[in-house]
Amino acid sequence: MKKERTFPTGAQIPYKLVQVQEADGTLHDPRELPDILNSVDRKTHIVRLVSHEPPIVRILSQLEDQTMKLERKAEKKLKERNRVETKEMQFTWLTSDADFEHKMSKARQELEKGNIRVDFHFTPKKGVRAPPLIEMEEQIQKMVDSFEDVSKEWKQREFFNGQAKMYLHSTVKVEKVMPTKDELEQVARNRLERRERGIRRGQKF
Repeated sequence: MKKERTFPTGAQIPYKLVQVQEADGTLHDPRELPDILNSVDRKTHIVRLVSHEPPIVRILSQLEDQTMKLERKAEKKLKERNRVETKEMQFTWLTSDADFEHKMSKARQELEKGNIRVDFHFTPKKGVRAPPLIEMEEQIQKMVDSFEDVSKEWKQREFFNGQAKMYLHSTVKVEKVMPTKDELEQVARNRLERRERGIRRGQKF
């Protein structure tokens, strides 16, 4: 697994020559990093690396930097939520009523979440012969029909050695919204204020 590259600040930036990028994307000619650091009030601003190849930095206020970090976290979380999960449910052809209803309820709960696929695996009960193919198909079709309001089949059913597999994909639409810039800035401002209060308390004797 490739390690994610970090984007350090200040003297931790591992490049001697870097380009400064403005908020509108404008790039300046390469300058030596120590010269840039000496020109910035590091009590109020941060020089952060935003690109390794080529080495590019941004000069950000504390609030801008905190907001950018929150935005990256929110984007990563949103991407993870968009990933389709796959769950598997195990049934026998003679699953008892109570157990069957419990598993069906669990499958519905999963499908109602959205962004999920549920694979149903049917097997014969130990010591009991599997039903004829036509009965297998009828039983599976009933289950598919019972979930038609929240899912659809996305892959062909499989039948083999008295077993079967059926694949459902949730059709529930889940609204995934990124926080607005103003919301992120407010969270960043609150964090900076708490950190500043903590620093002031730490300085008291």
